[in-house]
Amino acid sequence: SVAMRWLIPRLSEFQDRHPDIDLHLSVGGGSFDFARDRITLAIRRLDFAIDPRWHVEQLIAEEVGPVMHPDMVERFTAGAYVALAAKTRPDAWSKWSADYREAPKPRSTRFLDHHFLMVEAAASGLGVAMCPKIMAIDDIRRGRLFAPLGFLPDGSHYGIIRSPSPETSPALDTFVSWLLATLQQDFSPL
Repeated sequence: SVAMRWLIPRLSEFQDRHPDIDLHLSVGGGSFDFARDRITLAIRRLDFAIDPRWHVEQLIAEEVGPVMHPDMVERFTAGAYVALAAKTRPDAWSKWSADYREAPKPRSTRFLDHHFLMVEAAASGLGVAMCPKIMAIDDIRRGRLFAPLGFLPDGSHYGIIRSPSPETSPALDTFVSWLLATLQQDFSPL
């Protein structure tokens, strides 16, 4: 979902600047094997067991909050809304609600398979999504989504993971530098 909602929309800028660098994007979550999966560099939410031999650089803190179509604000405020949740983080609403006790509670919760489906459902007015900021930032800027209560850190982070014997190359370093600069434009660095 992060690749679809945040990274891919920005990759054309990288390609335009560096047409000689050939990127192959493979998406996934959780654990992996560098050799088996033929991965040079991984960008992941650091919420799984990290091999102590890997080189990990934290990128940004995960921040979550309720996002909705602008027309949903009144229903949200009245507690007359459907909470949208991703099956990959089924407890996101309860964790957030523990920090925002005064926030209006939903009348029901609907689970979707992936975050990108949940965000699209919220933008279409089907409910209020408990959404990571990184997945909603572009739609918020366009006015397609609204985050009336902002976002709170959930204690996790995104990071760059390199193998124990990292393959270094000018192309890889160029991509990582671009990624860091692009994240810094959108988010406060750690």
